[in-house]
Amino acid sequence: MSERSFESRSNRKSIRTLIILASLSSALLLAIASPALAGGFQLSVETPAGSTDPQLKDVVLIARTYGCHQPADAKLSATAEGFVDGNRRSLPLELRSIGSGVYAIKQQWPSEGTWVLALTGAYNGMISSVLVELGPTGKVLPGTRLQEGYLKGVHAKGARRTWVAEDIDSALRSPAGVTSQTTGEQDASESSPFGPITWLLAGLGASVFTIGFVRRGRRRHPTGEVSS
Repeated sequence: MSERSFESRSNRKSIRTLIILASLSSALLLAIASPALAGGFQLSVETPAGSTDPQLKDVVLIARTYGCHQPADAKLSATAEGFVDGNRRSLPLELRSIGSGVYAIKQQWPSEGTWVLALTGAYNGMISSVLVELGPTGKVLPGTRLQEGYLKGVHAKGARRTWVAEDIDSALRSPAGVTSQTTGEQDASESSPFGPITWLLAGLGASVFTIGFVRRGRRRHPTGEVSS
């Protein structure tokens, strides 16, 4: 095999490899960005203050799902976590659906002791959790609220993971009112919808640049021509 023929085959192989790598990079960026482009997943909570809706009778807290295409498909769970007479207690809570992605919670824990509420939602591999502090008698504090897209709210805070024992114990040791003010701290993964789009466009741009650069090089050095 001549030297020119060998070099030509080598160049074609290198070009194919670069094109394949560029395509795979674009596909990977698209896969990573897809959940965020779909809207992500998150929870919010609020008190039903002033509502005259009969289905909200005796309801102390409302939880909502946001961001997913089918909010009702999200899997939600909630527990009341507390200390009563020095004993640690954990009570599963009933979440009553009152709308698509909207759930009502009634007080299902005793007024004695110290309590917090732990809510966790899962949808399409994404996790969103909310921790709600309660008053001295186990009551949901007036104005309790965590807005969509925020990690801290009024008597509540959020996370993009499941709560662990350390989170619960720390909340139970803290006096009520620690998160009484909205801090404006947004969830970084939800604060800007342009983040994943920017990365996706950057990846696609890099792929196009790579392929264009290779093609330009081929025009400068046609197949079979050996550059000096």
